[in-house]
Amino acid sequence: MHSSPLQPAKRRGFSLVEVTLAIGIIGLAVLSLVGILGSTFQQVDDIMQTNRALSGVTRLIGALDNPRSIVYLTSSADTNAANTVNLPQGISTLDPSPTVPASNFEIIYRLLYGAKDRTAANAVWLYVYDRKLVIAVADAQPAGANVVYNLYSNPSSMEVASCKGNNDNLTVAAANTRNIVGTPMRVRLSLSNLLVGQRFQVDTTTGEPSPAVWAPGNALPSDPNLYALAYLPVVAEFFPHDYSDSSIFKNREETPVLVQTIIVSR
Repeated sequence: MHSSPLQPAKRRGFSLVEVTLAIGIIGLAVLSLVGILGSTFQQVDDIMQTNRALSGVTRLIGALDNPRSIVYLTSSADTNAANTVNLPQGISTLDPSPTVPASNFEIIYRLLYGAKDRTAANAVWLYVYDRKLVIAVADAQPAGANVVYNLYSNPSSMEVASCKGNNDNLTVAAANTRNIVGTPMRVRLSLSNLLVGQRFQVDTTTGEPSPAVWAPGNALPSDPNLYALAYLPVVAEFFPHDYSDSSIFKNREETPVLVQTIIVSR
C-alpha cells in the first residue's frame, strides 16, 4: 500500500493592511528619531554658543577697562586686514583733548552715557570674536623666495571691535579679511538698572551729588566730571552674529544667549 506524499502547506503572503501598518510603524519610529536628533543638535549648538559668549565676557570686561584695546572698524576693514585704529582714535569725541589724554573710564563713559535703554537709537553695539593669527613662515626659505603665511596655524586671539564706522555692521567680507574663526558674538550694551535710585549727578554749585536720582530711560550727564558715582554698571547681552544688517538685528526681538552685568570702575 502506497501512501501519497504530504503536500507542503501553502505560504500565505502579507496582506495590504499588514504592510501598511508596518510601514506606518517604521515611519513613526524614523520621525521620532529625527525629532530626537534635531533636538540634540540644537542643544549642542546652544551649548557651543553659550560657551563662546562666556569666553567673550572676560575679554569684553578687559576691553571696557582698557578701551584703547578695542578695534575700530570702518567699511575699509572689508579689504584691509592691517587695521591699526582703536576706538578713541576712530571716535574722536571719546578723547577730545589733544594735550591731556582721557582716562579709560572717561572714554567708556562717553561711549555709554547715552545708552539709557536697549532701543536701536540708544544701545551701543560691540563685537567679540576669535581671530586666527597669520604667521609668516621664514624658515628654510630660499633667498629671494616669497614669504609663505601659515593660515592653518593654531595661534589665535580674541578681539573686541566697534563697527560704528560701518553702521554697526560686521560684514562677511570683513570677517574673512580679519580671519575670524567661528561665529562672532555681537554685544548690546546699555545702562544697568543698578543705577535706579542713585544720586548720579554732581551739583555744580555745591560739588556734592544733587538730590535727583536716576530712573530708567534717563540719560547720564555728558561730562564725566559731572557724574557722581565711582562706577558705571552696564548690561551686556550676547547674540550670535548671523551677518544680518544692523537695520534688521537692531529692530527685531531676539533672546540673548547670555546676559551679563559688568561694573566699570573709575
